Parts: sequence; C-alpha cells; structure tokens
Amino acid sequence: MNIFLRGAALLCVAAVLFSLGACSGEQREEYYENSYNAGDDVLSAYFAYDTMEEDTDGNRIYFTNDELEEIFDACCDVYADALRAIDPADSASDLFEINQPVDAIFDIDAQIIDLLDRSLALADATDGFYQPVFGSVTQLLQENSQPDAALLEEALSHTGVDKIAIEGNSVYKTDPLAQADLTALKNGYALEKIIAYLQESSVVYGFVTLGSCAGVFGTKPEGDPFEIGILADAGEASAEGYAHIDSGYVFVVSDALGGAINYTDGSAAESDLAKVAVLSEDAVAGDALAHALYAMGYDRGLELYAAGAVPFEAVFYLKDGSVEVTEGAYRAGVYSAVKA
Repeated sequence: MNIFLRGAALLCVAAVLFSLGACSGEQREEYYENSYNAGDDVLSAYFAYDTMEEDTDGNRIYFTNDELEEIFDACCDVYADALRAIDPADSASDLFEINQPVDAIFDIDAQIIDLLDRSLALADATDGFYQPVFGSVTQLLQENSQPDAALLEEALSHTGVDKIAIEGNSVYKTDPLAQADLTALKNGYALEKIIAYLQESSVVYGFVTLGSCAGVFGTKPEGDPFEIGILADAGEASAEGYAHIDSGYVFVVSDALGGAINYTDGSAAESDLAKVAVLSEDAVAGDALAHALYAMGYDRGLELYAAGAVPFEAVFYLKDGSVEVTEGAYRAGVYSAVKA
C-alpha cells in the first residue's frame, strides 16, 4: 500500500489518545480500526469512537466496537456492490451488456450512465491519457501479454471515446466491437460510494484507505486537518511527505506499483515521474487523473493543471529525486515533505 494516515500507521504519534472523562483521566484510542482483504486491494477503515454527544450527566458518549463493526461490514458490502457494478466480466453488470459485440442501443442504470459520462469527459480533459473505451485491448492483453502486432493494431482500432455515445439513459456504440473498461476508476468509484455511505452514517469523522488511495469524511475536533502520509517506495513504512486535507481524496500512482498504461499502444507508460499524488474532491476524477498525470509526465501534467478543466492539486515526485507541488497546494500548505 502506498498511502497511510498519520496516527494510524505511525503508532508513535501520540498514540492518538483522548480523555474519556474530565475526572476519570482514563484514555481511549481515537479510532476503531478494521480491514478487509479484497484480494488485489485492502480496504481499511478508521472510525472515530467519539459521538460528539453527552449523556444527561454530562459524560461523553462513545460508540461501541459492535456498533462500529456493523458500519464497517456495511462499507464492505458497499465496496463489493461497487466493484460488481463495473465488472465487465460479470454477466449481471451493465458494462457486460454494453460490451457485447452487437449493434444496439442499451438502456443502462442511471448511476452507471453517470459514471460512464464522467469517464468520457475525463478522457477528453486529459487528451486521452486516461481512456475508458479500451476494453478490446485490455481483453487481448489478458489473453496474451505479448500479442501479435496485427492483433494489437486491430484491438486498438476499436478504442477511443468516439466509439461510444450517451443519450439520456441510453448508450449506443458507433463501433460494435468497442468495449468500455473502467478498471482504472474502480478504486475511485468504490471509495466514492463508501465515503458517501459514511457521510450519511452515525460516525462523526474518520477515513478509509483502499489500495493506494484514501478518502476522509466528517470534521475532526477543533477542525484539525487529516494528515495523509505518502509512503516511500523502498518498501519500508516511512513517509516521504504528508497531505493535510479537511475533505476529499488522495490517489497515488507510482513506478514501484506498476505505473500506468499508455493508451495509444497498450504498453507501459514511460514517465519522468517516479510517483504522483493527486488531491481531489472528486474520487473518480482523482483516480483517473493520477493515472493520466503519471503517463503525461511533469511538464504536460502542469499544463493540464493550468488548463483548469478538472480541478485538482498534485505532488510530483520526479525520477531525478526532486519533488514539485502545484501552486494551489503550495499556497494552501496542504503538502509538507518529511525533513531528513
């Protein structure tokens, strides 16, 4: 995992304790913690015990482990439902239906329509450095990681946002062999659904990590920001820096975790970046942007930022060892490096 939250993974940071009562002096951990191993990724949740309420005697009320475990179990269900909804191999998903090699109009669930529409817009905004209509190549590469050049060229001919169109709640393909592939957005989409659920739950504040991304919700006492640590790539649990955020998400794509794909030819993207961390209020956009920025490299990434079509902040870790931060992140002080 390439991301962690200070106070959760760094156990020496004051052990995040607070008083149970003004008179008792007893201490309690700040967060309930639980994790779910989902195979490719680990979903970890950290929920505040404090309800921010008091009983009739003026004593602070806290959640029990059983209460918070029930909420965590619900988060796992939300996660599983989100992945199923965009799994093109699941015959019950709308994407499976869309990807059938037929000339037809498909009536699709409104949430999937919205996600597909957002993904197409992100492809346009990133000049194709993120590409959701790429399933023909993805399927080919799953069958053979080094396909014949002619087969790869044929698969590439069925990619691109011009191959799929949306009208209302319907989708049609200008190319019957085109296939939607939202794999690069799966963690962003799932995290968006989980955070939305938690914002409606009784938990006051906390955070969730999923693979190399994290999302926060609620407001911490005194309005303190959440500090999300961005791990070094040496395999040790040490941070290269911290993102200080009150809301939103952080996504990391790194060379050490496999980088990103070059959507022009299906190869691994070559980049002058060792890693990029994207800070975004939009989970789906943040996930797509992290992949796109890594593939773009630093200079084109700055051009995308300056264009302002999709709002985000970013921390660029260049392969020459330097670290660059977007202007908004610098001015707001939302990123701090770990001093040697």
